[in-house]
Amino acid sequence: MGTIKNNFQLLWLILLIVVLVNGKSINKNNNNNKNEIINVTYDGRSLIINGERKLLFSGSIHYPRTSEEMWPIILKQSKDAGIDIIDTYIFWNIHQPNSPSEYYFDGNANITKFLDLCKEFDLYVNLRIGPYVCAEWTYGGFPIWLKEIPNIVYRDYNQQWMNEMSIWMEFVVKYLDNYFAPNGGPIILAQVENEYGWLEQEYGINGTEYAKWSIDFAKSLNIGIPWIMCQQNDIESAINTCNGYYCHDWISSHWEQFPNQPSFWTENWIGWFENWGQAKPKRPVQDILYSNARFIAYGGSLINYYMWFGGTNFGRTSGGPWIITSYDYDAPLDEFGQPNEPKFSLSSKFHQVLHAIESDLLNNQPPKSPTFLSQFIEVHQYGINLSFITNYGTSTTPKIIQWMNQTYTIQPWSVLIIYNNEILFDTSFIPPNTLFNNNTINNFKPINQNIIQSIFQISDFNLNSGGGGGDGDGNSVNSVSPIEQLLITKDTSDYCWYSTNVTTTSLSYNEKGNIFLTITEFYDYVHIFIDNEYQGSAFSPSLCQLQLNPINNSTTFQLQILSMTIGLENYASHMENYTRGILGSILIGSQNLTNNQWLMKSGLIGENIKIFNNDNTINWQTSPSSSSSSLIQKPLTWYKLNISLVGLPIDISSTVYALDMSSMNKGMIWVNGYSIGRYWLIEATQSICNQSAIENYSYIGEYDPSNYRIDCNKPSQSIYSVPIDWLFNNNYNNQYATIIIIEELNGNPNEIQLLSNKIIN
Repeated sequence: MGTIKNNFQLLWLILLIVVLVNGKSINKNNNNNKNEIINVTYDGRSLIINGERKLLFSGSIHYPRTSEEMWPIILKQSKDAGIDIIDTYIFWNIHQPNSPSEYYFDGNANITKFLDLCKEFDLYVNLRIGPYVCAEWTYGGFPIWLKEIPNIVYRDYNQQWMNEMSIWMEFVVKYLDNYFAPNGGPIILAQVENEYGWLEQEYGINGTEYAKWSIDFAKSLNIGIPWIMCQQNDIESAINTCNGYYCHDWISSHWEQFPNQPSFWTENWIGWFENWGQAKPKRPVQDILYSNARFIAYGGSLINYYMWFGGTNFGRTSGGPWIITSYDYDAPLDEFGQPNEPKFSLSSKFHQVLHAIESDLLNNQPPKSPTFLSQFIEVHQYGINLSFITNYGTSTTPKIIQWMNQTYTIQPWSVLIIYNNEILFDTSFIPPNTLFNNNTINNFKPINQNIIQSIFQISDFNLNSGGGGGDGDGNSVNSVSPIEQLLITKDTSDYCWYSTNVTTTSLSYNEKGNIFLTITEFYDYVHIFIDNEYQGSAFSPSLCQLQLNPINNSTTFQLQILSMTIGLENYASHMENYTRGILGSILIGSQNLTNNQWLMKSGLIGENIKIFNNDNTINWQTSPSSSSSSLIQKPLTWYKLNISLVGLPIDISSTVYALDMSSMNKGMIWVNGYSIGRYWLIEATQSICNQSAIENYSYIGEYDPSNYRIDCNKPSQSIYSVPIDWLFNNNYNNQYATIIIIEELNGNPNEIQLLSNKIIN
């Protein structure tokens, strides 16, 4: 009988036999020794590296989504898990954030250091140059200064756009010249553009011309490796690739159109991103393994996990808008760079099994069509030894089938990989006593000591005599009506003040004598103040309608609207037209204030003076009792926490840290000057979560992130990653750290907790 045994010793015995038969070791890739020149070509079956066909497993790891010191930890674990290629974008707007004449490659933007480590760990690289990246990254990776170029149309056959794209790509290729495979580097594939085929029709004939120009220009750079274009089925001179949850059914049409191109899956969406106000999406590991096995059975030869390690949207890098700071993505390596089980270990075993049978796969052509054994049961056979048996039915009842004179039991929505009549891998099989959702965030514990040594506070309104709300400095702009926010802030801040002086009239009041503010269109979020006193908040796409309460019922006052972005759009056509801030009419009652002469200012005062750099000239107010009664407890308050690091573990390979911000509301965090990102304790509002489905290993049927979530009615994110090297400010002898917080509404910083998780690998 060929039924699966719940005994991994048998599985590994079979695998050892296969390895010995093929004369290969499981850890077989010796990619990048010294400065060896690597020759990379391809045909319709696979990528060919130095004359050898390769079955490749790739993992998306974005270098700026973790700290420098975590890179080797993550890359080593990836290599040990059977990953062959690291897939990363290069993010234009972190390298040239403010102007085309500046270049930034320090800290976790140091891409050459990242590539050096990839080579050191014997990992190839797929460099996705774009320059559009999507990636749930703010503005899709575009620097905001592009908007200021007259007549520019992004991603279009537009001379201004093509000029800027050419300059950037030429710089990248020159800057990274030593890292391309023909020069002994790890980069074996490069991508131009990104998922353009999904939007191309919105640009008409110009879109078609632009797609052709993009690959022609890319190839003119002569980097000596293949170019890919994902979701681009009208370009023959680049390898067209697939993105999605399932790509096996894409292969036949791909080969029909491009018979000389291999079938690559550049994004197997291994989970999904999370928005503020949403519960956490999860994707069952059995479904991922099922989709992988079907893709390979149909003839695929490269699979990239998007994401293999997701990491964190530090600073203001999350896109959306509304995407949370965590970019965990339910990836095999969780946000903190540690195994997310059982996804990590089962994916690793899958890679090892498939690497061992690589020659059986790639030295045989995929069958032109599967053999059907019964309804929903199909077989793909490679030579006489290897078969993939798939049950794509969704009935919960297993099927008993006959194949090659053997009897097998196959679960629904699963694939059996058979070698010499024995089951090498069953995508539905979960080892006994497996813990699901076993990852770092569920195992954090508070530091068992009172680490907060002191708390200081100051209102943003008190940081200079001009106050907040846009009064008084050279950064202010006057206009009859509100100006679009990005023109004011240049995206150097989430925050933009809109202020105007109001004298109420009879039109301002309703029949009950109340004053209501209406803003007909704004993005993404507003806090409303009158003479520095908080009135209320609203967020788009809802209409802002808010009752105002002027101090002492005054008929003259300053109306101050603090507009906020929460990540810029990362996926859309014509992103050059993207606007934020106050875009509609502003009324008090029926009194229209839209043309009432407005003052606009970028950023909070604390941001503009870089209060997060812990400048000792700030006149902080001390809270010696550290009790909530001594706190300002008003909107737009800065808090400074000095915390003790004495006795805390400093082993970066086994300890991770995070802040529990459950006692706060909404704002931003800095640790020792490093921007941790936005925090917001908004509750996930989905009414149905699937915790029980996850615990019961339910995975049958096509995955949809909207139907497979956990942690409803909890904050979308309350735990915020703090890289250990940032916590200790790159000096593990440091005895304290400084946390700076801007709280937009109210909260109790006394109850902020530093969490740790001692990892046992």
